[in-house]
Amino acid sequence: MNRIKKNNKGGAALAALLIMVIILATGTVLMMTTGKGSIETAKEIPKDLVPSSSEEEDTSEPEVEVMDPDASQPDDSQPEEAAKPEYPAPTMADNYREINYKDLNMTTRYGLLVDVDNNTILAGSNYDKKIYPASLTKVMSLIVAMENAPEDKAKFKFTNKHLTPLKDDNAQRVGFEAGESVSFEDLVYGTVLVSGADATVGLANIVAGSEDEFVKLMNKKAEELGLEGTHFTNASGLHDEEHYSTLKDMAVIMEYALSQEKCRRVLTTSTYTTSKTEYHPDGIELYSLVSVRMQGYWVDCDRDGGQDADVLGGKTGFTDEAGYAIELIVSYKKHTYLCITTKSADELKALEDNIAICENYILPKDDSEE
Repeated sequence: MNRIKKNNKGGAALAALLIMVIILATGTVLMMTTGKGSIETAKEIPKDLVPSSSEEEDTSEPEVEVMDPDASQPDDSQPEEAAKPEYPAPTMADNYREINYKDLNMTTRYGLLVDVDNNTILAGSNYDKKIYPASLTKVMSLIVAMENAPEDKAKFKFTNKHLTPLKDDNAQRVGFEAGESVSFEDLVYGTVLVSGADATVGLANIVAGSEDEFVKLMNKKAEELGLEGTHFTNASGLHDEEHYSTLKDMAVIMEYALSQEKCRRVLTTSTYTTSKTEYHPDGIELYSLVSVRMQGYWVDCDRDGGQDADVLGGKTGFTDEAGYAIELIVSYKKHTYLCITTKSADELKALEDNIAICENYILPKDDSEE
C-alpha cells in the first residue's frame, strides 16, 4: 500500500512536470515565431558585438543599434575608393626650373618640358593656367578614334554639309571633296599630319555617327585620364569659350598617345599618301607640319653648335585666341622629351620658343653650362 501511494504521488508529480514542459515549449515556439526577423538580423552581427548569455542585458549598449534591421553593416558602410586616373599626370622633378622667357628672348609665356620616360616636369611656366588648345586638340581626337576604330574597312563619304562650315571658318583642311569616300586610315593621317579639320569630321562620323557624339567620347576619355582642367566642344580645336585645357593636361594626353603604339606611329610619321580616288587619282601627298617647320632648324642640347637631338614628331595648332602652339616630341641620348608652348607670336617663333626650352632645360643646369 505504501508503495502504491508512493507511486501515485510520483505519478502526480510527473504529470505536473509534463504540463510545465508543454507550457514552456509552447512559449518557446511563440517566441521563435514572433521574433524571427530579429533572429535573422542577429546572425549578421559580428561575434564580438553579441552579448554573452551569462551577462545581464544593458539597453544602453550599442548592440541594440546594431541589431536594428535598417542599420548599416560595417563592411557595407565604407565608401568605395575613388578610381585612379588611367594615366598619371607628370610630377615636378627635383631639379625643376622655372622658364626664364626674358633672358631667352621668347615670345610665349606658356611653356612646359616633360621627361616622358620618368613622367616628370623639368621646366615650365603657367602650365596649370587655362589655355585654348586649338589643333593640339586633335591628339585627343586621334586617341578616341584609335580606341573606338570600326572593325570593318569603313569609309566616310563627304558632302557639302560637312565641308561648307569648315570653309566658312577658314579651318585647315586636307582637301577632300564633296562626294569623295575616304578610308579610316587616310582620315587618321590627315587629322594629325596636316591638321585637317575635314579629316577630323570624317573620323568623328565614322566612329560615333556625329561630331557631337564623338566629343562626348573625348570628354569621357579626359575624365578617365584625370584631366580636371580640360573640356572639349569640338573634335578639331576650333575656338569656343568652353573648349579649353592646360599645358599640363595636354602633356598627359600626348604622353598617353605615345604609350599607344598605333597613335605613336601616326604622331611620328613625316609623310603619307592617301588612297587613290576619282577625285584624287594619285592620292594626296601629306607632309607633317612639324617636319616642314623643322626644315633649317635643329635642337642642340649641349649647345656646341651642332645637332644632337632628334625631333620625332608632334603637333601644331593655331587660332586667333590660342595664338601659335606646338608640341615637339624630342629624343636625346635615347631618352624621350615632350615640349609644349602656346600663344607665341607666329609659327616660326612658336618653333623657336619650343626649341629654346629644349636646348636650355633638357640638361641639368650644371651640365648644360660646361
